[in-house]
Amino acid sequence: MSPPTRPSTLLICALAVLGMVVLMAAPAGTSSAWLSSRMLGVHAVLELFAILIAGLVVASAWHTFEQHRRPSAQIFVAGFLVVMACDVMHVLTYRGMPAFITESSTPQAIFFWLMGRTAEALTLAAVAFSLVLRGSRWTPLLLAVVVSAALIIFGSFHLDRFPATFVEGQGVTPFKAGFEYVLCATNLALALYLGHQSRREHSREKALLALSSFFMGMGGLAFTQYKAPSDFQNIAGHLYKVIAYALLYRAIFITGIRAPFEALKASEALIRENQERMRTLGANLLNSVLYQLVRRPDGALTYTEVSDSIDRICGISATDLARDPRCLERLILPQDMPLMRAAEARSLESMSNFDVEVRLVRPDGVQRHMHFAAAPRRLSDGSVAWDGVATDITERIEVGAARKKLEEQLNQSQKMESIGTLASGIAHDFNNVLAAILGNTNMVIEDVQRGDKGEALLGLSQIRKSGSRARALVNQILSFSRREAPLRTVQPLRPIIEETLTLLRSTLPRNVVLDERLDDQHACALIDRTQIEQVLLNLCTNAWHALGEAGGRLSVSTSIVKVDASTVSLGALLPGSYIRLSVEDNGCGMDEATRLRVFEPFFTTKSPGQGTGLGLSVVHGIVRSHDGAITLDTSLGGGTRFDIFLPVSEGPAEAAAPSAHEGMPRVMGNGERVLYIDDDETMARMVERLLKRARFEVRVFHDPALALRVLGEHPDDVDVLVTDYNMPGQSGLAVIRVARELRPDLPAILISGYVSDELKRLCLAQGVSTVLEKQKSLDELTAAIERSIETAGKAPRR
Repeated sequence: MSPPTRPSTLLICALAVLGMVVLMAAPAGTSSAWLSSRMLGVHAVLELFAILIAGLVVASAWHTFEQHRRPSAQIFVAGFLVVMACDVMHVLTYRGMPAFITESSTPQAIFFWLMGRTAEALTLAAVAFSLVLRGSRWTPLLLAVVVSAALIIFGSFHLDRFPATFVEGQGVTPFKAGFEYVLCATNLALALYLGHQSRREHSREKALLALSSFFMGMGGLAFTQYKAPSDFQNIAGHLYKVIAYALLYRAIFITGIRAPFEALKASEALIRENQERMRTLGANLLNSVLYQLVRRPDGALTYTEVSDSIDRICGISATDLARDPRCLERLILPQDMPLMRAAEARSLESMSNFDVEVRLVRPDGVQRHMHFAAAPRRLSDGSVAWDGVATDITERIEVGAARKKLEEQLNQSQKMESIGTLASGIAHDFNNVLAAILGNTNMVIEDVQRGDKGEALLGLSQIRKSGSRARALVNQILSFSRREAPLRTVQPLRPIIEETLTLLRSTLPRNVVLDERLDDQHACALIDRTQIEQVLLNLCTNAWHALGEAGGRLSVSTSIVKVDASTVSLGALLPGSYIRLSVEDNGCGMDEATRLRVFEPFFTTKSPGQGTGLGLSVVHGIVRSHDGAITLDTSLGGGTRFDIFLPVSEGPAEAAAPSAHEGMPRVMGNGERVLYIDDDETMARMVERLLKRARFEVRVFHDPALALRVLGEHPDDVDVLVTDYNMPGQSGLAVIRVARELRPDLPAILISGYVSDELKRLCLAQGVSTVLEKQKSLDELTAAIERSIETAGKAPRR
């Protein structure tokens, strides 16, 4: 029921006024024989209704929702408990009622009537002026009991101290009439004030309270001039009181119980709507599952919430998971379960976020990558609840792997482009090495023929130096070109730059001057050697090309610089010390449009067939992966300068690998039998002589099939097998595989001119633990033979 609108309120008030005018117009003492003889019962019934409604007011106020937000509820509890007590005593002390505490009398009944009306007016005044009753919920109850007891004691035993209110045969006294007029004026004033508040606040409660005060004020006029308690005016006044109480109860019920109940229903509907929205949202998530997992103190797991998307993503239903919380775990790959357990233990121990990536296999056999992320919270019973989301990141993993593979391909492509650029210089260096070897060889032969041993030894020394130089050049090229994962170690930067520039120097045209200005010999950084070589070669090659046919100056320098927050151009770097590697040329430079695009993949200013445009993009990526930065300073016709900033590492540099022994093998044998296979006769003869000098027994074969046939005839006559990898018709690994069918415990060593990661994996899978690069095999072979025999558990012959 909506509150009365303003026109209807005015109509009700007009009818109340009209009724009171009619009552007041009736002569004092107007009554009837029927009413006089039944006055006690009629009065009791009317008061019973009033007491019942007052009780409902108290009950409604006591059970009002959110009492802390409605302080008026406690005012109503205290005030109307007093009203109830006074109305009960008013009924019990009414003339003609049996003695209760003392003999009943009209003055007693009037006293309790006036006190009840006063308590009602004060209660509404307190509500109208927003007075707050401090204390607990029981405070108004205690206050009401104290006030009620005081009024009952006073009205029962000390009424003689209260002014006279009724004179038998004359009616109400002026005091009583004046008291009623004061109460009437108070209630009408409260009605106006509450009505104003209801319009201002759009309050249903205040509108009904205003109407209740109006009826109470109008009803009070009926008690100002009656001659006997049974007069018609007295009964009409009680009717006004019952209506006023009913309106007041309606106000309390609507605002204290019905309105919150309707709000509760609306909240429940909103909750159901939100739950349905969340269920739909969870079910329609493309790659995620919302869940809530509870772990009881006894370790039992329960999924209290799981979105329906789990069926589509993981292949199990939410019902299955609710029935068996472990069914999801059983889908996870066994090798990933330790990650899951560790993340759970870590989250339980520190109440930190649960975050782990694992692989699972759906019931249909499809493998997925899942990312579980959840926030834990401890419940009141000691349980721990995780509110989380499980996301299928398979596509992201696959895209990342594809991107990484593409980056590796681009990186390798750029390496090959750099090697192609250096090819002429490399050929020049190799020709010099070969010329030195061949020339010294001829001279050594002549010296031996003449018997000049000193000159022969000098020539042989030069041959060995040239061979070492050739081997270093091959190692550098292979290291630069091979497909290896970046391996960052702390090492000095200057030796790497010097070696790279040595390789580059023979490539540069004669009209290009290479200027080196390298600072601190021991400044270290956490770097991947091959990638830094690639960066320097790329920048230098670009600089050389920018010089054109006229040539010019190419400068490479290093220095230690400090970077702080004020270094605007290097805002991407953290404050600290950096090695600055600068590559500068005085060539043609770049315009602004070129400068802005210089690090874009596939952007190039070179003619078709002269470059892919990957170089500077790869350089930028390498520098960023090293936690560094690269800057460009250029102008058209003013040259170009690239500055690379790499963080200085305070850690110790890794010790340089000891150089290989260049002379006779340091490890000597004791008659161990070696079967050596190599299709290169020159290499085979040299290895044969080496091993014989090291006191090994050697049988050399150039044909793998013949070697295997001999091994099959006498399998126990060989202590170790040494074979080249790349041979016509049959690879070294295939030879080792057949040899081990003939002799399973035979130790084997593989030698190859190029040892890639893939070859290492193949050897490891076949149980070949020793793989030597051919250019290092002469220095390491004898030691490797001894290790292989000892590892196989076969004691060498003595």
